[in-house]
Amino acid sequence: MNLIDTHAHLDMPRFGDRTERRFAAFRAAAAGISEIVIPAVEPDTWDDLLKVADELRESAPGVRIHTALGIHPQALSGLDATRDAAAMAELSGRIRASTPGLVAIGECGLDFGPKGDGAPRARQVAVLLAHFALAQATGLPLLLHCVGAHAALAGLLAEHRLPPSILHSYSGSAELVPSYCRGGHAISFAGAITLPGARRPVLAARAVPAERLLLETDCPDQTPAARRPARNEPAFLVDVARAVAVARAETVEQVAATTTANARRVLRLAA
Repeated sequence: MNLIDTHAHLDMPRFGDRTERRFAAFRAAAAGISEIVIPAVEPDTWDDLLKVADELRESAPGVRIHTALGIHPQALSGLDATRDAAAMAELSGRIRASTPGLVAIGECGLDFGPKGDGAPRARQVAVLLAHFALAQATGLPLLLHCVGAHAALAGLLAEHRLPPSILHSYSGSAELVPSYCRGGHAISFAGAITLPGARRPVLAARAVPAERLLLETDCPDQTPAARRPARNEPAFLVDVARAVAVARAETVEQVAATTTANARRVLRLAA
């Protein structure tokens, strides 16, 4: 079985030092995870993220490591609003410089939940639209975070023609799936679908067309139910694949083949 983890924060301190991250990559390879995308959260972490990616490419060649750079909406509360334009200019420069291994822009998006309350909604939208412009200019997909803001995000995506992008760790309803997919976007599921009684993600997974379906761990958060209280890691993507397979009444091998092909298409990964 071959799986691609389209969203894993392996650069975060909870993964420990270089050795611990390498062991996590080894475990991922042993579980059948062939490729991992590491998305950024805020400008101050971009350099460290790229360094971690380089280290893993060297020390764990059994897994292909990719990256994405962007600004998470929850990070905005800790950033000087007067520097938003400068941060986006820096982001544009890094992406246009063809950073090795970079396959997407993000993590970016909208968060109108409690964790996103530190940044006004208008500012979140403005920064997201700047990411939109960068995606339009470069053709790169976006890794889109959305909490408590699906109506707003769906409306923005309908108004702007973008490269096919990824709704990461989808938390929206099954009813919203068609509106996202009409724009050519893919929908990715994480550990929430493994939780007992997880009705909303199960219904959403059933509603996603096969060609738009993706998987992720969003580690170190969202540990699958059977692995708790352990910290989440890419090797646990198998649990997400199994839960999606059950939701869709498919075999895990079907889900693996479908989502791997989709990830390679959306993120333009070589086979």
